[in-house]
Amino acid sequence: MNMNRLSQEYEQEFLDKVTKLLEIPSVYEQSESYPLGKPIDDALRTMLSIAEEDGFTTKNVDGRAGHVEFGEGEEVLGILGHLDVVPAGKGWSTPPFEPVLKDGKLYARGAQDDKGPVMAAYIAMKLLKEQGFKPKKRVRLIVGTDEERDWKGMEYYFTKEEMPAFGFSPDATFPVIHAEKGLLDFYMTYNLNQETGSNSDPALLKITGGDRLNMVPDEASAVVRSDKHLDAQFREFLRDHGLEGTLEKSHQETRIIVKGKSVHASKPETGVNAITGLVSFLLTLPLSNNDVALLSTIQQSVGKTDGSGLQLEQLDKESGPLTMNVGSIDWNRDQCQIGVNLRYPVSADPEVILSTLKKSAHENGGELEVYDHLKALYMDKDHHFVQTLLRVYNDATDEAQSAISIGGATYARALKAGVAYGALFASSPDTAHQKDEHVLLSDMLKAIEIYAASIYELTR
Repeated sequence: MNMNRLSQEYEQEFLDKVTKLLEIPSVYEQSESYPLGKPIDDALRTMLSIAEEDGFTTKNVDGRAGHVEFGEGEEVLGILGHLDVVPAGKGWSTPPFEPVLKDGKLYARGAQDDKGPVMAAYIAMKLLKEQGFKPKKRVRLIVGTDEERDWKGMEYYFTKEEMPAFGFSPDATFPVIHAEKGLLDFYMTYNLNQETGSNSDPALLKITGGDRLNMVPDEASAVVRSDKHLDAQFREFLRDHGLEGTLEKSHQETRIIVKGKSVHASKPETGVNAITGLVSFLLTLPLSNNDVALLSTIQQSVGKTDGSGLQLEQLDKESGPLTMNVGSIDWNRDQCQIGVNLRYPVSADPEVILSTLKKSAHENGGELEVYDHLKALYMDKDHHFVQTLLRVYNDATDEAQSAISIGGATYARALKAGVAYGALFASSPDTAHQKDEHVLLSDMLKAIEIYAASIYELTR
């Protein structure tokens, strides 16, 4: 089969079907009626409905995940993607849930992460099915609904359904991702002891910022009570640090807003963290000794993206350096809670890292809470499954690439034997978790070709 020619014939169908998913604002929300909120439930039902209309076997696993399947056999080839998205945030050029195709780019929240790639994998399955291909293994597209938060949906799915013999996740980049860093989401909580100072001195009342720990926060704000005018000092700080922000004065209170640049937390050094920027400005104010001490602790311990503030900096050849992202802050009159996303190399000892984090929190009067811990993923580059996927990719692109590693966390690590595999390329724009998220239509068509050829090779 000429997969390249066939994939081009599905361009309009891909657009029509992925648009249905992209129009749904499938961000997690609390609900008494739906496990993860109605928008996520709508996205899952829409995906399964599309597949049912095309003649696939589908299953909705209690609203927490689902699958689309064809083929026969004892073994299952799993393809794991997700339908939930991170919050859209502000500053989009077009409405984030009104998909727009412009200059070959498809704009919408989820276009790249992960609805576009999920639909590319689905179209690859449909292409093979319509060509009359009968796989000797069951090909199962498993769609999760809680990947951007804590993976509870996929965890639930595998308590009810069988584990594939092997599989891949279309939620990263090509050629083949054989190693993924370990991931730690944690919170450090500190009790605040308020001091009474001069009425003319600024008093820190509140700090808020960040939507998700796996996003570099693009906005953070603080409220201070002060008789002083902070405008000139703030403008000078923004200029010296290359930041943007605003002040909002109301009676004796001033709201300080610092703007950053949101990127995926796996590459925090490429973004601009609004929280750490705001903390740096607050440290220029004559605040109470207790407040200054805690702000300094935050800045010095978790404010550096390489973990050097806690002497955790490390790297290995297989997966690269440790990274750290301050993803959220909630400071009120009683306590301060800092949320951090840390990604460690595959060779690192997570127990040593956890011990260091606990020690730092306790030394500064705080408590550490681990919200989520995903162990590192590693598959040998010479594994037959890895080599088959790599050969298909190299044949389709006329390249000679080797398997690589990433800092991201994909559903591949939910499998006993799995890797991340596309759907982006080395030249693709990386806009996941950013405003104006988009994907190249040409990339999705090429991914359809590669996925179809891979499924064919692995199940014939």
